[in-house]
Amino acid sequence: MNQIEKCTILIIGAGPIGLETAIELKARGHRPVVIDAGAIGQQIVDFPPMTRWFSSADRLGIGGLPFVTSASEKGTREEYLAYLRMAVEYFDLDVRTFQRVQGIQRSDDGPFTISSVTLSGLSKSFQADALVLATGGTARSRRLGVPGEDLPHVHVRFSEPHRFYGRRLVIVGGKNSACDAAVFAQRCGADVTLVCRGRSIHPRVKYWIRPELEAMIKSGQVRALYETEVVSIDAEKVMLRSAADQTVHEIDADDVYLAIGFESDCSLFESIGARLEGEARSVFHDPKTMETSVGDLYVAGTAVAGTQARFRVYIENSHIHAKRIAAALSGETPPEEPDYPLLPES
Repeated sequence: MNQIEKCTILIIGAGPIGLETAIELKARGHRPVVIDAGAIGQQIVDFPPMTRWFSSADRLGIGGLPFVTSASEKGTREEYLAYLRMAVEYFDLDVRTFQRVQGIQRSDDGPFTISSVTLSGLSKSFQADALVLATGGTARSRRLGVPGEDLPHVHVRFSEPHRFYGRRLVIVGGKNSACDAAVFAQRCGADVTLVCRGRSIHPRVKYWIRPELEAMIKSGQVRALYETEVVSIDAEKVMLRSAADQTVHEIDADDVYLAIGFESDCSLFESIGARLEGEARSVFHDPKTMETSVGDLYVAGTAVAGTQARFRVYIENSHIHAKRIAAALSGETPPEEPDYPLLPES
């Protein structure tokens, strides 16, 4: 039988800002419940092994708990996942993982009813007086819109470079993810071709990635095809078109990695009638409280910005969201807008 569990505040999303919101609420005497369709920090789980953060460790800590790394360097995927697990234990948070939300309903101004299903197929429902959506902004990959992009050897996440050893890998994209993947894969013995629409790799590629990739391209370890777009993909080849003269040619490929960015999943906001704005589908909200156009429904973290063409909302400038929501739900004065330092790494 599907029983309904009652709670005052439910947070959907167990990423860093969802967890930090729970920490801030608990510090004010609330008992929030956090659920997530995946693991704690699932979007970070999807990073390749030993990926280093672009941000320095001091900008990634949550709830006042320092994130300390070896030699004070930028943290790795593994270090940060361990840190998030420690934060959940340290603050004794109530987190339920692998519990996917299937629907949100509300009658007038009453409580929200949230239906979910576990990984094993059990149905679970919650009733909450207030709801926080901290669902992130990278739910699904952008699409090329070309034939063959759904073939099984076409990847949208670069989870393990070892699997590409000895294989001809075509990477589509010219920003950080594509460039980082090209370096990782080449080191692991892949035959790498980088396909970019621009005249070069993107000018904002991080300063610790660019020199090594450029050296690999110059030495011929990585092939780079600039001003080139994908026309189609088949089982053995990728068809390409040159932007300069519109000529079409093909290259061999055992695997294709589409590093062309991600889109936000706004379906939960849409299902409850929250107002979304613009092409990015950013979430309309009160900047002092993070409350959306739906009363008692709040947004936290990168979900607020919808699909970002260039990331302007990220962990570093989303910590304040947790404090705003906790203050609003505790009847406190909204916190002052922080004076953010320059974030050249982000």
